[in-house]
Amino acid sequence: MSSRISDSGSIANNAQPTAYDDWALYYDVIHEGLPGDLAFYVGLALRHGKKALELGVGTGRIAIPMALEGVDVTGVDNSRAMLALCREKASLAAPFAGSLRLIEADMTALELGETFPFIAMPYRTFMHLLTPGEQRDCLNAVRRRLAPDGVFALNTWAAHPSRVARMARRALDGKLHLVGRYKVDDARVTVVHRHRTVVDETRQWLFEQHAIEERDQRGRVMHKTELSMTRAYFTSEQMQTLVRECGFAVRELYGDFEGAPFTSRSNETIMVLS
Repeated sequence: MSSRISDSGSIANNAQPTAYDDWALYYDVIHEGLPGDLAFYVGLALRHGKKALELGVGTGRIAIPMALEGVDVTGVDNSRAMLALCREKASLAAPFAGSLRLIEADMTALELGETFPFIAMPYRTFMHLLTPGEQRDCLNAVRRRLAPDGVFALNTWAAHPSRVARMARRALDGKLHLVGRYKVDDARVTVVHRHRTVVDETRQWLFEQHAIEERDQRGRVMHKTELSMTRAYFTSEQMQTLVRECGFAVRELYGDFEGAPFTSRSNETIMVLS
């Protein structure tokens, strides 16, 4: 087996740095994914033709295991820094039973010239599309790239009015709240992550402020940085309406990656579309 890693360069209209480039250094440290999501997406890829397109491939947390398991993966992201880290991780993980091709592009305009039996948008990636126009453009682009018998899987945070209200109230204190502490560099460094989320209920946006500190073994701050992120949120009903309006049928709807039915208590909206 060969490593089979390729890079198709940029097909984006504007290859300028993005807000997510600044996240690349810390992304794998503080974002571990959702319970069961890796097995969920890899399993779908293996069952549907072993050829997959992943939107928002990021640092390759899903794409690299897919390729290791024999899937021919095309990964799209608009962050050059994220793709560079993905490429580095892939070179260390290879050889692949499948292949991995990385493309710098905007996921609202996927001019790839081919279709895929499986398309994935893991880890709430759809929430980075902030406007109705961007959301519809992306779904329409996915529909054009989906093979006739293919499936499209994605998930978003399941926004409930009570949860949104609780988040909005918590932000009123103006404080950054502790998310976690992570040991890195053979435990010589601890990454401390705090954040605060301000809610715009009119636009259904989440304005996230993140503070990250690197501390040595004595607890002294070696480096600190502030990062931001804005995401849109949706109720499950809004997501189902949107995908149907863009021509998709909801084949499966889950509340977690173990296959539990979606209920009013579910934290995730997980959909498999065709």
